Amino acid sequence: MEIFVNKILSDAKEQSTVETQLLENKSEILDQMYETIEADNEILAKVKDLMSNVRADVREIQPMKESIEKVRTEVVSLKKEIKRIEEKAQLPKLCTTCGKPLLPDFKMCPYCGEKTTLETPPTIDLKNYK
Repeated sequence: MEIFVNKILSDAKEQSTVETQLLENKSEILDQMYETIEADNEILAKVKDLMSNVRADVREIQPMKESIEKVRTEVVSLKKEIKRIEEKAQLPKLCTTCGKPLLPDFKMCPYCGEKTTLETPPTIDLKNYK
């Protein structure tokens, strides 16, 4: 009986050793998983902070974008106005009597002999300009 009891105790010790080894291995795996989760949690916190910063930057940029669009529209309008003014400036001066083109320096029409009058170009009131 003593041999039998010793055998059972010996088997129990071996089984206990094997179970202890398995528990240690599983514990190491769990420790590694915990460390990975902690590292991922830190990375996620950093990403969350970056996203917050990006959202704040976008909120600041939105009014600037609207202002740029307004300026762009005004520039297009001004370009059209400048083109219109340039086209008017390039039109030759016409004789009021015969309607033939005259150079700006002529004081008398070379075609009909009529005196030319200096016409002042129309002015644009600043209030009406916009």
